[in-house]
Amino acid sequence: MTIMNKNETVSKYKGNLAVDKSAVYCIRVAGYLDKNWSNRLGGLEISATSQQGMPAVTTLSGSILDQAALFGVLKALYDMRMPLISVECLEIN
Repeated sequence: MTIMNKNETVSKYKGNLAVDKSAVYCIRVAGYLDKNWSNRLGGLEISATSQQGMPAVTTLSGSILDQAALFGVLKALYDMRMPLISVECLEIN
């Protein structure tokens, strides 16, 4: 796993990321979320993993139209009481 400091992260996206641009995101939440929720969550790919003795972690990944749509996904997860672990922008479209 690569760890970037704050300045590296900012420079990586400076000038490219905007609230009205699509981007590929990886969202991780605590708990199990069935793949059938994909349509409700913007068509994101859903995969859940668990290890013996550890709680499940669900990863949602894929392209999101803009940051308004990202907030819609995050609100839906909040409404389902899925605790947020991380949100990462992987690629700007």
